Amino acid sequence: MRIDGQQQQKHTFLILLIVISALIAALPYVPWLAGGIVPKVQAFASWLLLVPLGAMIFTLLKRKRRTAIAIGVLLIIGLIPQVHFAPTGQSETTGELRVLSFNAYRAEASSNELAALIKEEQPDLLILVETNERLHQDLTSLGALDGLDFRTAPAPAGGVRDTVIFSKNPMTEIDSGLSEQDTGWFAMPTVEIEVAQQRVLVAGVHVYPPLNDAKQWRKGLSAMDTWVHEHPQSPMILAGDFNSTTGHRLYRDAVAGFTEASGLLPQSTWPQTMLPFPVLEIDHILGRGVRFAQTRTTPVTGSDHLAVHATARF
Repeated sequence: MRIDGQQQQKHTFLILLIVISALIAALPYVPWLAGGIVPKVQAFASWLLLVPLGAMIFTLLKRKRRTAIAIGVLLIIGLIPQVHFAPTGQSETTGELRVLSFNAYRAEASSNELAALIKEEQPDLLILVETNERLHQDLTSLGALDGLDFRTAPAPAGGVRDTVIFSKNPMTEIDSGLSEQDTGWFAMPTVEIEVAQQRVLVAGVHVYPPLNDAKQWRKGLSAMDTWVHEHPQSPMILAGDFNSTTGHRLYRDAVAGFTEASGLLPQSTWPQTMLPFPVLEIDHILGRGVRFAQTRTTPVTGSDHLAVHATARF
C-alpha cells in the first residue's frame, strides 16, 4: 500500500516533532560550550520544554498516541534536571540561620528599600553582590546593618572583589581557591562560621555570565566546584548570583549534593525590570547538610535581580 503525499507529510511532521523534542530534552545534559552558544540556550531550557509539552498535547488531540507517549517520555527526561530534589524525612533541628542574598546591581539598588527589607527579614547572614562601600555606609546610616557586626573585606578592594558577607555570628574569612585568578573574574569571599556548635562554610558567589565564548563562566563554576570538593565533610552554604540555571549541566555538576532553597521548581529571579516578570533563576541559596524553609523573593528598586531569602536549618 502506497502512502500518498498528504500522509507522507503528516508522517514527516510527526517525526520532526519527535526530533525537536529530543533535542530540547537532551539540551540540559550537554557539557560543551560550543563557542558559548550552548550555555546561552541552556539558560532557557525550562521554557523550551513548552515546545514538547505543546507537541504532546497536539498529538494526543490528533489521536497519535504512540507519538504522544514518545514525546511525553522526552518531556520527562528534559524536566528531570529542572526539578530540585531535596532530602526527605524528618530530623531534629539543632540550629538555624536566616540568609538574605541580593545582587545590588553595581550598588545602584535603592538603599532605603534594601534597608527596609533587611530590617524586616533580620537575617543572620547577608550576602551582597555587586556592592560597594557607599551602599554599606547608606545601609549603616539607616540602621539596617545593626547587629551584623562581622563582615568580610571591603568591596571593591582594588577592583578584585564585588561581594561582601555580613554576619551576626562571629566568622573568620578564610583563604580559598576562589581568588580573582581562580575564578577568572571577581574573587568570591569565603568564611567559616559556627552555627549550633557546627563549623559551617559560606561562600558569597558571583560567577561571570556566560557571554562570548563562556570560558570565564566555566572557569568560575570550575573554581567553585573545586573548592566545594576540597571540603567534603563540612556543612556549607553557597549564596549569590551564579549566572546559571538548573538547565546548565556545568552548574549542576558544581553544586551536586546541595539543596536548592527555592524548593521543588525553579524560582525566577532575573530580569525583574525588563520583562513583566523574571524568567530565569540565576540567584541561588544552596546548602549542604542543611534543610531550607520559608523561602521567598523580593524586588528592590534599582536592581534587575530579586532578593532571595531563606531559613537554613541544621
